[in-house]
Amino acid sequence: MKRIIVMIAFLQLSFFAYSQDIAREAFYRAVEFKKNGNYKEALEEYDKVLEIRPDFVNGLINRANVKSLLNDHEGAIQDLDQAEKLEKNEPEVYYNRGNAKHELRMFTDAINDFDKAIKLKEHQDYFLARGNSKKNSKLYNEAIVDYTKAISMNINFVDAYYNRGNAKQKIGDFNGAIDDYTKAISINPRKLEPYINRGNAYIRLEKFNDAISDFDTYIKLNPNNPIAFDNRGIANSRLNNYSEAIDDYTKAIELDPNNSQPYFGRAGIKHKIGDSEGACSDLKKAAELGLDRARTIYENTCL
Repeated sequence: MKRIIVMIAFLQLSFFAYSQDIAREAFYRAVEFKKNGNYKEALEEYDKVLEIRPDFVNGLINRANVKSLLNDHEGAIQDLDQAEKLEKNEPEVYYNRGNAKHELRMFTDAINDFDKAIKLKEHQDYFLARGNSKKNSKLYNEAIVDYTKAISMNINFVDAYYNRGNAKQKIGDFNGAIDDYTKAISINPRKLEPYINRGNAYIRLEKFNDAISDFDTYIKLNPNNPIAFDNRGIANSRLNNYSEAIDDYTKAIELDPNNSQPYFGRAGIKHKIGDSEGACSDLKKAAELGLDRARTIYENTCL
């Protein structure tokens, strides 16, 4: 009888070890799939891991991350809720759950999770993430404090400079925003967003040639963004470069025919150069796309 019991125990241990090997191999496969952008395959492997080891906190965190990459943010939060029950002192649980809540526009809840992560561990990514949720909650000055903290931890943190610039634009500090965008560009000249946003800040300061230079750079690197052409059209129109402005607005419309703004901008230029029929046609189209001020002008001047 004793021998039978020992044999059963041995078989149980062998099966446990075998199961652990399967889980470990699945975990490594999942990591590779995720690294290569094969998120569905990675999710399948993490499912296998957690079927064998449902209390594996890192497995839950990693699966949640993959779910978020697949836009299943609710599923990610469920995994991270379970991870929190198993380990309340792991900051990555709160950081990743905060990111999932941010994507669902649950900004207050996201901030609460980032607070918990930061209390456990101060990390530049945690401050950046909390700053982003605060910025989206229109807490711009608080967001700037978080971005500044992130920069103090990494003076070459491009995303922190870029997002701090965005927050500064929101409070009307256009010179400060330009400084941050310039710093981001100096660190990584291939990152496109700072060019277009610095151009917008230059427009607000009526530095239209500087704005056009930034939009030119952006368009060379990404010629398929209608916003860049629309914004360059605004700068050209303010410099009375009417032909260039019309070309820019026309290109913006070609890239995104459902955006009312370039129709409205082009209508203004056509009005200035005496093309009343063309101006009314553009105003009508902008009105049809839902721009109320275009409708008002169209009804008062074209009918």
